[in-house]
Amino acid sequence: MRETTKQTVTKQHTSAHETLERPVPLDAKSDDERVPSTAQRVPRSTKIIAVVVLVLIGLRLDLPIGITVGYLAAAALFPLWLPALGRYRGALTLVLIGVVAVGSGIWLTVLAAPNHVIAVSELAGNSIGLVGLLCSFGFVLWTRSVLPDSWVALWFGLGLLGGVTTDNARFYENPWRFGFSFALTVVILAIAHILDRRWFDLLAVLGLTVVSMITDARSSFAILLLTAMLVAWQMRPTSRLRPLRKRSGAGVIVAIGVLAGVVYYLGQAAIVAGLLGEATRARTVDQLNTAGSLILGGRPELAATASLMAHQPYGFGAGTLLNPTDLLAAKTGMESINYAPNNGYVENYMFGGNIELHSVLGDLWARFGIPGVVLAVCILFLVLRGIGAAVAANRASGILLFLVVNTVWMFFFGPLYTAARLLILVLALTLIPKVPAVTKPVRRKVAGPVPVGRPHETAPRD
Repeated sequence: MRETTKQTVTKQHTSAHETLERPVPLDAKSDDERVPSTAQRVPRSTKIIAVVVLVLIGLRLDLPIGITVGYLAAAALFPLWLPALGRYRGALTLVLIGVVAVGSGIWLTVLAAPNHVIAVSELAGNSIGLVGLLCSFGFVLWTRSVLPDSWVALWFGLGLLGGVTTDNARFYENPWRFGFSFALTVVILAIAHILDRRWFDLLAVLGLTVVSMITDARSSFAILLLTAMLVAWQMRPTSRLRPLRKRSGAGVIVAIGVLAGVVYYLGQAAIVAGLLGEATRARTVDQLNTAGSLILGGRPELAATASLMAHQPYGFGAGTLLNPTDLLAAKTGMESINYAPNNGYVENYMFGGNIELHSVLGDLWARFGIPGVVLAVCILFLVLRGIGAAVAANRASGILLFLVVNTVWMFFFGPLYTAARLLILVLALTLIPKVPAVTKPVRRKVAGPVPVGRPHETAPRD
């Protein structure tokens, strides 16, 4: 009888030990911030749905008025992913702010109608585009409970790769820079994450950095160089006798910001010295001479954005087109940095039938007003908080670091349309899961031996 009771207690202790040692993804946070485990058996049909829709979202098969096949699939499956929002910090808040922003964009458009031209197709496309982004984010977030993070990134990346188009007139000038760069980087780094070897992560990032350097892709070169530095930083040796101290996520973000500044100045010096080619050097020197800054010279849209924000702080609306007064304000801002705005680019690309300020922050503000700015800030905060926790725990993978650095760049220097799929993936992978409180077992005196303690509860899963 005693032997049987002893075996029962031993088995329960073993079960608890196994529960505590379930594997977590490389980009998981500290022990109290784990991503929900996928160790439990998931039906094959559920995995197939996850994979197919991940690929469809990455592909971006366009339909009329801003709809894509992936957006439709994610919206149709909202009963599947809606509960997942409550299991991650900030997910529900992000979606609610996004819904408010959509309403704000419609309301601002109505207010602007008396003295602006209204493009109904733009109103529908921008509103549906933001709703689709939020639905897709929710779906990809849910897939983390079905697939490991590395496989989520890989399937999404394969969709991105399949969606590379040759319609861009500049694709044949530089297929890497204007076509395959982002998609192939996601796929390669996702594979490195699956292999779970930090040195392979570093080699992959360094190889991609060299490719960007020789293909005149300045921003990609800087992004990948910073990513490589962060991967290398996490490979530093630590003493087993003195375990790694838990660092502050905020402190990590400040350190990354300082490192980004160092990369910027080193990169600029390398370009001016001609290390990235004569054509890149000539273009960079011209931008420095014109605007006094490589960033302002390369992204004059920033000056237009600042001028328009001062001109009309509450934004324009999802379907509003600039009137002559607004256009003059934008051009005046660009002229202030010695940029000549009367070259067709401003009228035809930036404000020709739409408002395109070439930054996630600027586009969200112009189309959705103050709630759009709040949404942009919320996105940036959640992404930085997630990567700060991952780097502080020494668990940030190369793919996660690349996506986050890319997101910060696109936040200020990339169009919302181009950044949409990046935002979907990076938000889904960086959000920190909530962990339910574990109540301590109450010890009671009862007749006969009883198990001491019980297995820790794990995060809820679908």
